[in-house]
Amino acid sequence: MNLEFGTRAIIALSWAREFSVPDSALQPDRPPVGLFVPSLGSDRVEVLHLGDHQVVRAPAEILPLLRDAGDQRFVDDRALLGLLHASGLAPSVRSLGVDALTYLDAPFEIVDSEHITVSVDAEDLAELREHSPRDDASSTALAGWDQCFVLFSDAREDPVAGAGYWAPGGLLADTTVLTLPGLRGHGLGRYAAALAVDDALSEGLVPQARIKEGQDAANALATSLGFEMVGSLMTLKLHNGL
Repeated sequence: MNLEFGTRAIIALSWAREFSVPDSALQPDRPPVGLFVPSLGSDRVEVLHLGDHQVVRAPAEILPLLRDAGDQRFVDDRALLGLLHASGLAPSVRSLGVDALTYLDAPFEIVDSEHITVSVDAEDLAELREHSPRDDASSTALAGWDQCFVLFSDAREDPVAGAGYWAPGGLLADTTVLTLPGLRGHGLGRYAAALAVDDALSEGLVPQARIKEGQDAANALATSLGFEMVGSLMTLKLHNGL
């Protein structure tokens, strides 16, 4: 499933505003750009790839180094880590990974089940997260929740899966899914995700799934749902006052 041009335009607009560049800078019909913007009060270096566009955001002290480095430095985090270490400007820096930025602009069929009850109570989502492995809970955390859907099975009192989204910018809906480990592979995560995606689309939002490298299960689920990769976001964290 290919994203519509209008959807790609909304994605580009949202990221342009996130990185404080002109609204039109990252549009899909614009020639490729490479932009460098200072981050204010941040301890991170971020490299956004969106289509053929690239935006680098970093503390002002580091930007000249990055401008002179060449595009090849921003393909993977290991090369960028090496550059920062060797420069002496950031003797202590670590990678927070690379997120694949994937999107969906069309709903898919939701098949109701008589054995599943759906809750939209955030406290039920919190309970699901408490019962999940710490790594799973942290990797699916959002800074806030605009809507969530939590599944209960008629065979269990505790929640078994859930999905939700957060749309702080009013354009993209960061979407995440969580299923108890012992119950994966039965379509519960897909069902919860379908509810969240459908709700986000009905609110005029574009569902976004940010998937870190190595999260094979999350990538497989997103692919099965029809999410399409449009770009990536690499993040490095600086220490020692930078």
